[in-house]
Amino acid sequence: MLKIAIPLAVLAGALMAQPPRPPVATQYWWDNKIAVNSLNLSETQTNQLKSIQASYVSRLKDLRAAVNKAESDLQDVFNQAPSDELKAEAVIDQYANARENLTRALSKLSLQMRNVLTADQWQELQDRQAGRARPGRGGSRRGTGPTSSAPTGSAPNKVAPAVSQK
Repeated sequence: MLKIAIPLAVLAGALMAQPPRPPVATQYWWDNKIAVNSLNLSETQTNQLKSIQASYVSRLKDLRAAVNKAESDLQDVFNQAPSDELKAEAVIDQYANARENLTRALSKLSLQMRNVLTADQWQELQDRQAGRARPGRGGSRRGTGPTSSAPTGSAPNKVAPAVSQK
């Protein structure tokens, strides 16, 4: 019984621990309207970002539902006394796989969306997320919308058409 309780207690602690800042691949940077609006995205870039995001909506809903179900199942295992080791192992694997699938999909989404931005736009976004404005890059314009001019810097990267991730 102790062989089950100690690993489950460690797992519970790991589940409750939250990193201070998630990796960029799993951050919802594209939902930060203030930061994104300050990037002076072209209409083409805006349309590409919307298209990419729309192509993932149903997949992400399904993956989030799977994670929520796995978390609920895991909580049920923790609430059982005594717990069934084989069932606990299966539920832990289910939870880990669900989180892995969600992280993978979010990382792919984020990378596709990042590739729409120019190098300068990406750096500006990184600076804004870190709380620092770049000199001469509109640091005092925080919160203003995009201008009618095209973005500065290199041309946006080409993005392959979004493919269903199912």
